[in-house]
Amino acid sequence: MNHRFVTIFLWLTIFFLGGGEVKSERLTFMTGPAGGTWYPLGGAVKQLLEQEIPDLEITVRPGAGLINIKGISKNKAELAWGNVISTVDALSGRPPFNEPIENLCNLAAFYYQYAQIPVTDPEISSIADLQGTSVGTLPRGNTTEVAARSILGLYGILYENLRKINFVSITDQVNMMKDGQIDAAILITSVPAAGIIDLTSSREITLLPISDEKFELLERENPGWSRAVIPANTYPGQSKAIPTARFQMHLIANCSEISEMTAYKIVEALARRGDELSAVTAMLEGYDINMMSKYIGVPFHPGAKLFYMENGITYSH
Repeated sequence: MNHRFVTIFLWLTIFFLGGGEVKSERLTFMTGPAGGTWYPLGGAVKQLLEQEIPDLEITVRPGAGLINIKGISKNKAELAWGNVISTVDALSGRPPFNEPIENLCNLAAFYYQYAQIPVTDPEISSIADLQGTSVGTLPRGNTTEVAARSILGLYGILYENLRKINFVSITDQVNMMKDGQIDAAILITSVPAAGIIDLTSSREITLLPISDEKFELLERENPGWSRAVIPANTYPGQSKAIPTARFQMHLIANCSEISEMTAYKIVEALARRGDELSAVTAMLEGYDINMMSKYIGVPFHPGAKLFYMENGITYSH
C-alpha cells in the first residue's frame, strides 16, 4: 500500500465519518512591507491557493521577517514568508530571539534574496566608506535590519558611527535617495529589485560589493548566508558584476494550526502552478517541485514532507 493510497484513504475516512460536511478554512498569511516583493507575491499565492483548494479563504497581511516568525509563534497567523537565516536562529533561540521558537515548519523554499547596497555618491566605493554618512534600511523587526547591522559590522561600523540611520520602507528609502536625504540604502531583496530600478530612473547609482574576506566572516556568523553575484547590467549603468551575499526565503507554517491535509494541498497546488508566480518576480521563473522541496535546515510540515516523498524526493533529515 503506497503513501498516496494511504493518504487518500485516511482523508476519505475522515470525510465520511464527519457526515460529508465540507467546512471553509480561513488562514492568515503574513507577507512583507510596502515596496518589496513579499506583499504582492503573497497576494499571488493567495489567489492561486484559493483557486486550487475549495473552501479555503486566505487573509493577507503586511509583515516582515522577524515579525512574521513572532506572528506564527503567537498564533496570529498560520502562514508567513520567512528568511532562512532568521528561521534557523528562531528555532535555536539565537539572537535576536531570546528563546527557541516552537511550531515553525517549512512548507516550501522560494527564491534567494540578495544584499544590495546602492549609493548615489560616486566617491563612495566601499561599505567602509559609509562611516559618517546617512544610511537607510528597513525598520526593526525585519530580517533586513538585522542583516544591515551584520554587514556594517564586518567593516567596524556601528549605527552610532553613521551620521544618521533611517528605519523606513523600501519605497521611502528610494524617495529619500532621490531627494539626497540619504547616501545609501541597505536592501535584502530579489534581483532585480523594483525599488532600485525606480531609483535609477532619476539618479546614477553604484552597488557596493562584499569582498571574499568579509563574506567569510559573515558566513561564519550565520551559515544561512551564501556567496552570490549580481550580474552585470542587472540595473541601468551597472557595467560590472557585483560580488555580494544572499539567503533564501521560504513559506513557513504554524505546525499545530495547519493540518497535514491542508499543508499537503498547499504544496501540491504550488508544485502544479508555482511557475505562474514568475509574473510577480523573475526570480521564480522555472519554479517547480525540485526548487520548492530543497531542504534548508528547517523541518518540513508533515503534510508537505508526505507530498514530496510521494513524488520521489527523499530526505536524510
